[in-house]
Amino acid sequence: MSASKYSAPNHGGDPRHLPPARAGLTMLDLATGINPWTWPVPTPPVECYSKLPYFSDALQQSAAAYYGVAAECVLATAGSQPVIQELPYIAPKGRVLLPAVGYEEHRYRWQLAGHDVVTFDSYSREGIAQQIQADGISHVVLISPNNPSADQVGIEELRYWRSLLPADGMLVVDQAYADGNPESDVSELAGEAGIVLLRSVGKFFGLPGLRLGFVLASASLLAELDHRLGPWAVSGTAQWIGQRALADHEWQQQTLSKLRLASVAQAKLLAATFADCGVRCVSSALFVTLIMPLPRAETLQAACYQLGLSVRVYRCGDTGYMRWGLADDIETLAKRLGQLNMSALAA
Repeated sequence: MSASKYSAPNHGGDPRHLPPARAGLTMLDLATGINPWTWPVPTPPVECYSKLPYFSDALQQSAAAYYGVAAECVLATAGSQPVIQELPYIAPKGRVLLPAVGYEEHRYRWQLAGHDVVTFDSYSREGIAQQIQADGISHVVLISPNNPSADQVGIEELRYWRSLLPADGMLVVDQAYADGNPESDVSELAGEAGIVLLRSVGKFFGLPGLRLGFVLASASLLAELDHRLGPWAVSGTAQWIGQRALADHEWQQQTLSKLRLASVAQAKLLAATFADCGVRCVSSALFVTLIMPLPRAETLQAACYQLGLSVRVYRCGDTGYMRWGLADDIETLAKRLGQLNMSALAA
């Protein structure tokens, strides 16, 4: 299958491609869904740069403790992206079911690998089960909490859907945002046959440039994935910093509380600001999403760019999902939102 048949996703936050804000305004990056209050990074030792980054047992043990799983069920990776790209080549060719709206790299990479992609609109237990059976689904890819719709799925639903797949089928759950929503954590499934969980360090810890993530799965699947990713896949700096961040329980608990309060406050502000625009507001710990007709979402996004607010719009048919990452200063956000001409935008 030719790669040219599919267009690579446009992730929307690249500063090189953003329209300019009004003169005198600095663009606030709210497009990424990253914790704006970064874990306080200490200075790594020079050995992180002067030696090849071989496997770190300290990082492995720290990650196993953090996720509450056996060490043999954890594999450190350079973020989730390399895994998203490799998993479709490990899975036998078949039909894969994905959410209609979500992180677009999943759909794109499964298509590139030659799989037939089918989508679902609702995270319904029986709805997805019926689709698995009716459409002859071999693999399922889920995002929980879903970016951008904030949907979450539980352990029993996942086990049920996995039981409907072929023996060599794969159920992938992207949990990049689960750290901020502990109730969504399904790490208990780590090691169960055909289940693959993706976890991210960058989003919750505010360190996307670190490029560190983990895969939780059976030891045999991790061995194949590790072979495909090759040696020295995670930098020495990422391993050293990640091991310490995962062990910093006090910071994690304080940050969970801070994110919850910030998300609630920002959701309240956005819902009030756009109350006359016919939008529906949903939220997760690290982002707030306004759901509305797509043309309106695009109009509002353009108006926000003018005020120095970079936000992301996901497109799903005629519906737009306008996702706002958390602002580190909600007063600045409120001030800029107050400059919107809402009577014109709501028309």
